[in-house]
Amino acid sequence: MLFMTLVLVTGCERILIGPQHENTPEGNLNYLWRTIDEKYSLFPISHVNWDSLYNVSHSMIDGSITDSGLWAVCCQMLSPLNNGHLELVNEDFTLGFCPVMDYYDRNTFSIDLVRREYLVNSVVAGEGNLISGRIRNTSLGYLYIRSFSGAANGRDWIRDMDNVIRDLLPCDGIIIDIRNNGGGLTRNDLYAASFFIDREITYYYSKVKIGPGHNDFSEAMPKKIFPRDDGIHYTKQNVVLTNRFSASGSEAFTLILKNMPGTTQIGDTTRGAIGEVTHVAQLPVGWKLYYPCTLTLLCDGTSPEGVGIIPDILINNAPDDINSGKDRVIELAIDYLTDPK
Repeated sequence: MLFMTLVLVTGCERILIGPQHENTPEGNLNYLWRTIDEKYSLFPISHVNWDSLYNVSHSMIDGSITDSGLWAVCCQMLSPLNNGHLELVNEDFTLGFCPVMDYYDRNTFSIDLVRREYLVNSVVAGEGNLISGRIRNTSLGYLYIRSFSGAANGRDWIRDMDNVIRDLLPCDGIIIDIRNNGGGLTRNDLYAASFFIDREITYYYSKVKIGPGHNDFSEAMPKKIFPRDDGIHYTKQNVVLTNRFSASGSEAFTLILKNMPGTTQIGDTTRGAIGEVTHVAQLPVGWKLYYPCTLTLLCDGTSPEGVGIIPDILINNAPDDINSGKDRVIELAIDYLTDPK
């Protein structure tokens, strides 16, 4: 039995597949292991012994294991893969597991603090995904992009970027803040990036998993973005602010802008979860497994998966900075853009 659907979420194409297998603890574990073994695209850079992980996990399965026990075993087996586009969810989506080793604090950024302490005349648009304004006592603009995901009401909110960029065109520089932006629809991050380029850019290459072997891939295909033809361009200096929660489409956005000479990335390294296409497999028990099936390569042949996009200037806030009403990252960006080069 084959299920196939096509959905665009978290910057990925998701295709649901799920052949029937025996609905037993061992059958579910075997199906999970084999699906990853044959279809997961990041083994060339994962440095894990997948066979050994199966042996350890299989030894924990017996006839008395409960669904919760099986869930724990499955999550333990997936954990060393440490990928932000890999996720196991139960049948009613009340439980989920993503094997990302998270040592970072999301509370090192607050858009409310930025609006209160650094902006004047801030405006919310794009169904809450866009916040823009002027940096206080400067000629700089500010644009916060909360997410590239689609709106719950189906509205094409990214088109609000047209008016946002028009309003920021007079600014001498723009701070583009994508901290805590976990990605979204590919078309949205490309649309947003198109305002800041004036030429065709190949921002990365993508190889698709095409066979059961860990190294069975298609040829690397260039991913390109083209300049807009409506005349709305901002190609003066800008700074892109990132942190460890800038992921997926945010990372593609960052890569695109860093091809432009006027762009500087400031903040922390991004998540390192850039894979373009995600498949969805349904286990016999009804759980769904989301997994990447493409391998992203930079123009120099290296992969940013599991590494992230390293900033030009590395700095991050501590929670105490935010609690005291200070954002050291945006303050450095302001100094960088206002200090004559």
